Amino acid sequence: PQLRNMASTGGNLLQRTRCYYFYDAQTPCNKREPGSGCPARDGLNRMHAILGASEACVAVHPSDLCVALAALGAQVHTQGPQGKRRIDFADFHRLPGDEPWRDNNLDERELITAVELPAQGYANHCAYLKLRDRASYAFALVSVAAALDLDGEQIRGARIALGGVAHKPWRVIEAEQLLCGRRAEPAAFAEAAERLLQGAQPLAGNAFKIELARRAIVRALGEAAGGTPR
Repeated sequence: PQLRNMASTGGNLLQRTRCYYFYDAQTPCNKREPGSGCPARDGLNRMHAILGASEACVAVHPSDLCVALAALGAQVHTQGPQGKRRIDFADFHRLPGDEPWRDNNLDERELITAVELPAQGYANHCAYLKLRDRASYAFALVSVAAALDLDGEQIRGARIALGGVAHKPWRVIEAEQLLCGRRAEPAAFAEAAERLLQGAQPLAGNAFKIELARRAIVRALGEAAGGTPR
């Protein structure tokens, strides 16, 4: 609670990706020591990535707030020696690639000054679903931020982002486009889920995340379609 009370939005964006081996200084880790290896690939990897990972790193981003900001299409305002700039949220965090020690695209002397949300906030039809091992003080195994713009039962616009599955919040525009013009019903939601999870590559300990994420996406979209709880 003390950490949360002192936290800031910018600090939340800058959380390091989460991995047992990254936090254990006695084990090798490419994020701490480039080139030392990624023991999580063949070790304890139940919590780790199923999307966007690389041979160098399979860690996941731990934030809940960032998943919601990714779904809404926020922008990050920054200031540094080269002046001010805006970064689309989709471009703020990085996949690991060959440089897993770089979690985001901030320059070394650059500061976050604001986070801007679009005017369309999907306030009437949105949901956030977090699946975890404990009811509190636990990071997501899978989380889903879902938002719909509805005209009756027809979907005019959709936003979906996943947490707990990749090195950054996971969003696939094509999955959202699949829903536009469709009725807000489970069959359409399931198609979007398949597109979101296309290319998933589970590790030995986390194959369950694919089906968990699939069901979570359908459930979150269904909850969003039913209306935001007041």
